[in-house]
Amino acid sequence: MRGFVAALVLIVVGIAVAALAGGSVAVTAVGVAIAGIGSVVGVSAAFWVIGRSEDRERESRGGEDP
Repeated sequence: MRGFVAALVLIVVGIAVAALAGGSVAVTAVGVAIAGIGSVVGVSAAFWVIGRSEDRERESRGGEDP
């Protein structure tokens, strides 16, 4: 759950930085980069959660591979 919160915070901060750039291309780029990193963190957290649930299911079946 922490990964999703971190992703959301990064996305919000990135959007805020880009919105408050005041026409500066460099600051807008930094804001977009921060939001992009947040998006990658969010997708990574989703894959991690899915992988962990599959590992728990496999362990509950006795560790057998399909």
